[in-house]
Amino acid sequence: MKHVKRSRFVCAIGAFLALALSASQTAAQGVTTAAVTGVVKDASGGIMPGASVTAVHQPSGTSYESVTQGDGRFYIPGMRVGGPYTVSAALSGFTTEAKNNLTLSLGVAQDLEFTLKVATLAETITVVGTSDPVFSSSHTGAATSVMREDLATLPTISGRITDITRLTPQYGGSGTFAGQDNRANNVTVDGSYFNNSFGLGVTTGGIGDRTGVAPISLEAIEQVQVSVAPYDVRQGNFTGAGVNTVTRSGNNSITASVYRRQRNGSYVGTDAAGQTLNPGTFTTYTTGVWAGGPIVKNRLFAFGLYEKQDDTRPLSTFTSNPGGAAATGNTTRVLASDLSALSSFLSSKFNYDTGAFDNISKLTPGKPWMLKGDYNVNSANKVTFRYNQLNSSTDVNQSGSSSLGTSRSTLSTQFLTFDNSNYQILENLKSGVGEWNSVFGSMTNNLLVGLTHQDESRGDKGQVPAFPFVVIGFGDGSAYTSFGNEPFTPFNLLRYSTFQAQDSVTKFAKNHSITFGGNIEKFHSDNSFYFGIQSAYSYNTLADFYADANGYLANPNRTVAAAPNRFQVKYLLQPGQTTPPMQPLDVIYAGGYVQDEWRPRANLTVTAGIRVDVPKFGNTAFDNPVADTLTFRDQDGSSVKFNSGALPGTTATGMRRTTRRPSCAAAPASSAANRRTSGSRTRSVTRACCTDFSIPTVSSPPIRSTRARTGTSRRRPAAQPRAMSST
Repeated sequence: MKHVKRSRFVCAIGAFLALALSASQTAAQGVTTAAVTGVVKDASGGIMPGASVTAVHQPSGTSYESVTQGDGRFYIPGMRVGGPYTVSAALSGFTTEAKNNLTLSLGVAQDLEFTLKVATLAETITVVGTSDPVFSSSHTGAATSVMREDLATLPTISGRITDITRLTPQYGGSGTFAGQDNRANNVTVDGSYFNNSFGLGVTTGGIGDRTGVAPISLEAIEQVQVSVAPYDVRQGNFTGAGVNTVTRSGNNSITASVYRRQRNGSYVGTDAAGQTLNPGTFTTYTTGVWAGGPIVKNRLFAFGLYEKQDDTRPLSTFTSNPGGAAATGNTTRVLASDLSALSSFLSSKFNYDTGAFDNISKLTPGKPWMLKGDYNVNSANKVTFRYNQLNSSTDVNQSGSSSLGTSRSTLSTQFLTFDNSNYQILENLKSGVGEWNSVFGSMTNNLLVGLTHQDESRGDKGQVPAFPFVVIGFGDGSAYTSFGNEPFTPFNLLRYSTFQAQDSVTKFAKNHSITFGGNIEKFHSDNSFYFGIQSAYSYNTLADFYADANGYLANPNRTVAAAPNRFQVKYLLQPGQTTPPMQPLDVIYAGGYVQDEWRPRANLTVTAGIRVDVPKFGNTAFDNPVADTLTFRDQDGSSVKFNSGALPGTTATGMRRTTRRPSCAAAPASSAANRRTSGSRTRSVTRACCTDFSIPTVSSPPIRSTRARTGTSRRRPAAQPRAMSST
């Protein structure tokens, strides 16, 4: 979601004077297509209205037509990017002039000038060469375009689009442009929004940040354009840069490729300015295949790509202590004999598999694939549809937070855990978009409809249902090892979808090009952060744990047991909630715009436009009835109350101050207390409606008695706790 358009009312007015070699229209379909514009004159320099201009995309045979207006000018919008193109101008009684080998850039209107001479017999004048789009009169702001030929030869390590967009002079690293946060960018693919809308785990500002896997292979990209300051009301929703990407299409020729790329530690240098560098041990493989061609020559085309990516590297370089070794370097104080005995005990007595504890690999598999079809209905109507999907995940080390269990120094010589106590981050994507470009009379229309669904939930590496999380201490208050499902992963869910529709109409008249249209975007997310439902135990030593576990095995019905130093479990209190408790968020963004390009003379263009965007939040927050009755003090010391269930746009004021909530009701995802805004994206943090019992020293239930207990029930310790806190 984009904060730049999420204000209650945003009204952007842009006006500029563009001095160029000749007048032109701004690229009408700036995010997905290119255009050709220009003027037709006679030998004496006089304008020639009524001349026919035809552009043919040679690889596919796709043709586009236009007729010069009263001022001799023509404009052909909605053209496929790339080339080569042949553009010709003709008028009865005059020679036909053609220009060959033209390559069109994304979002740029190529300027052409034709000079037709009186014909004494049928003849055609052919001009071979290309016009430089850098000097196109439609360039009214800073922008960088990268063609297919460059994409095929430029080096890349990650295979992601950021390896290409860094060629932009305004690039500042980590996906930032012009000094703005990377979440202030707006990334589109074939005109469809392609952002990390929820904003978790953002490192470059786009999809793929959670796992580091490219959602669309660079082999499937036709062109990339980075716009920092475009003067067009149809391009917006960013304060950093608009990153527009167009995918490849099929042509009249059948083309295909099979490829495999490999990279490992031996490809990385080990010396940096005299300093020794250890690149580590890793292996990355990328295997893919793509193919494109005609289904019906000159009319219907298809392109498809499938790629499989595998990256393997150490999740941690720390290892167990064989006994007698110093706890330095990568060797921990945790004895291999202790971990082996503990793993065997849990497997034989509780049927729980801990996984390995040494040489644990971090696996990052990814499978992006794409299908695209292009249909030339006729010379005035072109339809495109693209669907792509990504399935990926990556392994992550266990959290060291003390919110569940005692604090753990997870990447140090003091602590070592098992593989199945770590977790995975998922990044799964399904996206489809359709576009219809049409010409009718002196008007053009562009309609775009898209739907994207994303799943960025956590994945358990341990068993399902979850095994209780247990931390074993060293006897001095510090953590030694742990086992059980990672404490914050069960029911840590994040799924969201974005629907968008946009329609733009351009009317061409003498000296004027008037554009108007609107767009609507509907965002919906479901988020659950319900940690602790599997329960958590903390023991001072391994001996304490074995004593408690063996006591349970000897008498499962016992009422008094050896005590851990801490026991926690979370359960539901919010009426009507289910397990897991979900916090939905619904937002609708609607916008409208109008723009006029006026050409008072051949070398002057004046553009003025206005755009309005208005958001509306659905009433999806959950009230905390206890917090709503509390009285707070504002900055002046006056009494004030807050409605914890209010979202932006409602009549009530949302809660802006929260402390420890007695009823632990779910806080609204977009209330100021739980909202983090950075750059242009809003990050919503959902708190589960539940109670967390934190018991310092009590007689506790056996491990098995609390594993995988869900719903609204809970199991209290056998002895009444002496201390209890609600968070």
